[in-house]
Amino acid sequence: MGTRSAIGYALPSGKIRAVYCHWDGYPSHHLPILEEHYTTLPRVRALIKPGSMSALRTANTWTEAQRDPQPLYHHERGAGPWSAGDGGYSDPPHTVADLQTAENHWREYCCEHLYVFRPGYGWFHYEL
Repeated sequence: MGTRSAIGYALPSGKIRAVYCHWDGYPSHHLPILEEHYTTLPRVRALIKPGSMSALRTANTWTEAQRDPQPLYHHERGAGPWSAGDGGYSDPPHTVADLQTAENHWREYCCEHLYVFRPGYGWFHYEL
């Protein structure tokens, strides 16, 4: 079973844009990775732009080949019985009105944790 989470950032309007992450979403795993590798808004945007992910940082691929540690995105899985038809399933980033709406939204995805990057302040963790 995965520890589901959502990872995203706050927009100047107060809206939250985030994506789903299936594995290892507990703070002792995610926060060190986020705080080491995703410390600027451009990096955070690049992290979530490809959409939902299986893992925030892993050396594994969907074929069990090895590579440098990086996110493992759902779109990398390719076509198959789980796919949306033409290239694998991937849920794009979701943008919601505010933090409370984000918390409620990601609870519906069975997420246990929400991580929000606030430019100028860093990462914030919310237990759902």
